[in-house]
Amino acid sequence: MSDNQELIAFVTIACMAGVTYLTRSGGLFIVSRINPSPRFRAFLAHMPSSILVAIIVPTLIGKGPSELIAATVAALAAIVTRNLIISLFSGLITVSLLRHFVFI
Repeated sequence: MSDNQELIAFVTIACMAGVTYLTRSGGLFIVSRINPSPRFRAFLAHMPSSILVAIIVPTLIGKGPSELIAATVAALAAIVTRNLIISLFSGLITVSLLRHFVFI
């Protein structure tokens, strides 16, 4: 890469990091300045799970059996253990093993 391309890549990454920081800190700043109602607090409490579902479901549509089985295993692990890390790793390990040994 030439020096000019490296500079453009660095500036691009720095700008993306700055925008990410501003959006996250801006949200925290706004929420810290208001007194949320119980209904709004319930909404915020369920936001991470709704975002996770919005990312996972479109990914599963049109995928193979490995992904569907792994998603089922991860969901069952989440229900049984109530631990995000355990459910995440159970899904990752399941899809890896199924892709490698079963459904190639």
